Amino acid sequence: MNWVIIILIILAVIVVAAVITVATKRKKEQVARERASELRSDAAQTAATKKEQEARAREAEAEAERARAQADTLDARAAQERTSYDQTRAQQEDAVREADRLDPDVDHRSDDYRPNLDGAPGHRAEEPGPDTQSGDRQRGNRPDPGHTGPTS
Repeated sequence: MNWVIIILIILAVIVVAAVITVATKRKKEQVARERASELRSDAAQTAATKKEQEARAREAEAEAERARAQADTLDARAAQERTSYDQTRAQQEDAVREADRLDPDVDHRSDDYRPNLDGAPGHRAEEPGPDTQSGDRQRGNRPDPGHTGPTS
């Protein structure tokens, strides 16, 4: 009988241990279900926020694309204006060089000759010609054809 009691006690301990194990497992599963439900709820809220963020991101991308297109247009316009300016300046320089070439008062062959693009004649010759007084040529003054002598 002693053996029977010992076996019954061992069986009772095993049954209690099994019941405790099953109850603990069920409790863990319940906690896991609740946590999964919370995570799904959070994910659903994030989905709504995600749609708003995605819409804002698309809007920002579209705005950036418009800004890039406007910048490209402005770059093209700036390049066109620069080309136009360069062409006008080159034409002006050509005209000034031609005028300086024709002007007997401008030494366009001098090493330091630079065309004056501000409208004034370029480098003046140092030597006066037969029809001007020496100071007049250096200052770029032309004699008055009606003038017959020094003024007082």
